[in-house]
Amino acid sequence: MKKLLIILVILASLLGLVGCDPGTYYFDSDELLSNTVKIELVHYENDNPKIIYNLSGKNPPFFDFTKVTLIATLDDSKIEDVVSDIADSEYLTFPRTMNEPIGTTIILYQSNGNMIVIYYGDYENKFGKTESYGGCTIFDKNGKFVERVGPTWDYAVILATTYFDAEYSESITQSSTDQSTSE
Repeated sequence: MKKLLIILVILASLLGLVGCDPGTYYFDSDELLSNTVKIELVHYENDNPKIIYNLSGKNPPFFDFTKVTLIATLDDSKIEDVVSDIADSEYLTFPRTMNEPIGTTIILYQSNGNMIVIYYGDYENKFGKTESYGGCTIFDKNGKFVERVGPTWDYAVILATTYFDAEYSESITQSSTDQSTSE
C-alpha cells in the first residue's frame, strides 16, 4: 500500500510540473520568408503602457501608427538572415501582453498586410517600479490585434544591433535610455 501511495504521489507531482509548462510558438521559416516584404526598425512611443492579462477581453492590444518613428529600413539582402533568426527562436506563450508595443521595435511587414511586431522597452508598473518588457504580437494592416506570439525579453534590441547598420545602434540605445529616464 505504501508503494502504491508513493507511486501516486510521484505521478501527481510529475503531472503538476509538466502541466504548468507554457505552450510554445514557432514561425515556419519558409513561410515567414516568402511572406515578409519589408522589415523596419522603429521607435514606438507608448505613453500609457499597461499589461493586458485577458487577451479575449474588450480592450485587446493595438498598434497606433502615429506613435512610430522610423529609424531604418532593413536592406533586402539581410531579410533572409533576420527571418532565419526569428524562425529559429522558440516563443513561450503566456496569456498576457503589453497594451501596445513599446520602445525598440522591429516590424516584419507580411504580404497579406499583417505585421509581426517584436518590441522591447522600459515602463513603470502600477506600483511605480521601472520594469522592462519585450514581446511579439501580430497585428493586421489597420493595427488591430490578430495574435499573441509570446514574450521576447530584449530580442528586439539584439535583432536591431545585429542586423541594422552600426549608425543606428546609437539611436536604439538613446531611445531606450530616453524612455526609461522620462518615466
